[in-house]
Amino acid sequence: MTDTPATHAPERRAPALILSAMLLFSLQDLVTKLVVDSVSVWQLQFIRSILVVTLAAGIAMLWGGTAQMRPSSFRWPLVRSGFLVLSYLFFYVSFPFLTLSAAAAAFFTGPLFMTIFAWAFLGERLGPRRVLAILAGFAGVLVIVRPGTDSFQPASLLPVASAVCYAMGVIVTRARCKDEPVLGLSMLHNLLYTLVAVVGLVVIEHLPLAENARAEWPFLATGWHPVEAWAMLLLAATAVTHICGVMAATRAYQLADTSRIAPLEYSYLIYAPLWDLFVWSRPPEPTTLAGMMLIALAGAFVSWREGRPARPTMPSDGEDPWIGDR
Repeated sequence: MTDTPATHAPERRAPALILSAMLLFSLQDLVTKLVVDSVSVWQLQFIRSILVVTLAAGIAMLWGGTAQMRPSSFRWPLVRSGFLVLSYLFFYVSFPFLTLSAAAAAFFTGPLFMTIFAWAFLGERLGPRRVLAILAGFAGVLVIVRPGTDSFQPASLLPVASAVCYAMGVIVTRARCKDEPVLGLSMLHNLLYTLVAVVGLVVIEHLPLAENARAEWPFLATGWHPVEAWAMLLLAATAVTHICGVMAATRAYQLADTSRIAPLEYSYLIYAPLWDLFVWSRPPEPTTLAGMMLIALAGAFVSWREGRPARPTMPSDGEDPWIGDR
């Protein structure tokens, strides 16, 4: 049977969806970095997650009722949510220590990990060009992080840990949550986020931290404290960008192969240096720009390949893709 343009119409929407998601996520991260001195990371996650759940519930009612608000099963959506919660937490914890450009560049090992994981777990093709792209991308990260030098900051590894968790979340989305309602996935993710934030708020208040440590790192070492009106408005804005971005990104990965969509996430790297420059008057360091260029070129190289990518080989009923020889 010959493929028709209509056959691939959903796949053709995926690139536009992921590009839109990256713009929204860059705005979300810009706003988050603006409030790191005014709220704690636990407040940030709690307030925004509550707002996101409220928005998602409203959208679900408009789109088709409560059926849109919950996944058909909970096992794999919960696994996916766990990886994404860890990803966001690692990423935002790095904000007091790194510029947005440096954090974003280290985080963007994510699409490289996705390509590796898609090959290992989903059976997607990994040819020589993608291997070279992966090596080039990791070389770019080394240029930015500079391990073994006086410029090395352990906090630079936090966005890399975030990238690994994010990549695993994407792979679970593709392998096990492809047909789940997008709003249901977002709802579960943010409910878990809320639970983690509540636990964090309780635990951080009872940790025996010195007062000077709490004063020096309020984003990390404090619990609940009053939030100014301007900060609350910004947090509300991030709730909107978050739910719209997550919905767009999730739908993109449901529509097309991971290896086809992941490289387009590098479009985020266009925005981060601009925010650093125009908002904080901090142009990226030459090594950061060099590393970002390597990472961006790696993404372009991954997307430039011969022929159509093979669809992932999905396991038959009862077969677990995480077990067995790969």
